[in-house]
Order: sequence, then C-alpha cells, then structure tokens
Amino acid sequence: MATDRSSFNIESTESESIEKLITTSKPKKKVAISGENNFDSNSLANVNTHPKTSKKRGRPVQITDDRFKVKVPKKISPALESKLSVLQDYMVELQDNKGRVTFEKIVSALADSYISNRLSVSKEEHVKREIQEEFDKI
Repeated sequence: MATDRSSFNIESTESESIEKLITTSKPKKKVAISGENNFDSNSLANVNTHPKTSKKRGRPVQITDDRFKVKVPKKISPALESKLSVLQDYMVELQDNKGRVTFEKIVSALADSYISNRLSVSKEEHVKREIQEEFDKI
C-alpha cells in the first residue's frame, strides 16, 4: 500500500502558539550607570583609596639586621609551647626584657644560658667563635 505524501496535511497549527510565547516575553531590564564611559583622570577621584588597616595589635617589630629576620615559621607542638611559656616566667635572663617575649628570645636565652653555665671556658670560647663565624657567613 503505497500512499502519496501529497495527500497528508503537513501544515502545522502549533506555530501560532509558539509565536505567541516568543512575542509575549517580558522586556529586558536596562541599567544605566552615570559616567560608565568616562575614562578621564577626574573620574577616578571618587574611588575609595584608603589602604586596608591591619588587625594586628601592638607596635610592629622593626628588625634592621637581616641575620635576625625570621625566615621559617616556628613549627612546635602545643606541649612544647606551653612548657616554654611556663619556663619564661622563671628565666632570669628574660626578666629584664621589656615588651613581648618571642619564641626566638626564649630559645636564644636558653642557648646563651647553656653555653655560659654548662660548658667549660675553653668550649664556651670555641662555641662563641663558631657562632660568630656562622653570623659572618649570613
């Protein structure tokens, strides 16, 4: 049974309903910004140029000698940190210190105390010479 395609109704009635959906869509909103195409130097005068304020408290530490600038962050356990914080109250070397006692100051005071109290005079002089040589290399 061969049917002739010319006998079928190929016209679509749905195109009218689709056309209504396309034409009845809401108009797009437009936003106008005053001075959006103004690129002269006076247009930047209204921009907020205040620098961000740091939330750090206290005075910033000024280190002038590069040998004493911290390069690697401290990586110590909370147990050691609590031990050092208790120990610093008993350290005579840190009682003269005004201001904040840092991790570096505690370790330096402990090393100096060990060198002066536990080593013999000849070893103390030798260690101080080695430390001075290391400082000179830096």
